[in-house]
Amino acid sequence: MTTQASEPAAAPRAPVSASGVTPSEVADGAAMYTRKALRKYDTILHLNTRWVWRCHHDEILRRYEAALGAAHLEIGVGSGECPDRARFPVERPDLTLLDLNPYTLEFASERLARYAPRAVRANALEPLDRAGVPAGAFDSVAVNLVLHCVPGDLTAKRAVLENAAAAARPGGTVVGSTVLGAGVPRTPYARRRMRRLNERGIFHNSADSLGDLAKVLGRTFADFDLEVRGCMALFTATTA
Repeated sequence: MTTQASEPAAAPRAPVSASGVTPSEVADGAAMYTRKALRKYDTILHLNTRWVWRCHHDEILRRYEAALGAAHLEIGVGSGECPDRARFPVERPDLTLLDLNPYTLEFASERLARYAPRAVRANALEPLDRAGVPAGAFDSVAVNLVLHCVPGDLTAKRAVLENAAAAARPGGTVVGSTVLGAGVPRTPYARRRMRRLNERGIFHNSADSLGDLAKVLGRTFADFDLEVRGCMALFTATTA
């Protein structure tokens, strides 16, 4: 492992998943990604990562590309930009796209049609085999720019990483990136921007710290590499 940085009756509550997060919280976080929003997604994402979070998107792509295998699972597909731009180690990768939002799945599937990807609509906080995603079947799994959008603290979000690890073959690779709210340098503008995104329910990362992420990765994987770029954490992990 290498790490850089170091009264009145309550109303009935919504069902809670195994991670402690309600389905409505997860659905609310995914709902903003409409087809209209996805057409602008890449431009906005690149501006934010480079100038707000202080991490050039090409750094994310380089780490992502280095981790890719012939059979790949993409969790949280966004616009499908990373698998679209990256070079896979084989000409015809076995590509599966997984997301809760039907718009992102449709948009990314169209963008990646040359690979004939399989699209799976599922909650990444829940065991993926329930959605028909086979365990131990993938050489690589990506969770890029996902964790900061997932409700709950990093203890709850660990379920996403555990599910990614379960989908990977023994010795397989899980690659990801996330925006952190603590334990990393943040400019005044980044603090204000992050606070607004959390207030709107788009981000859920106020308590996500570098130290907690390292602990979660260490408890989930056999080995991992974690680096900080601005207020973003980039990681590559290996399953047992």
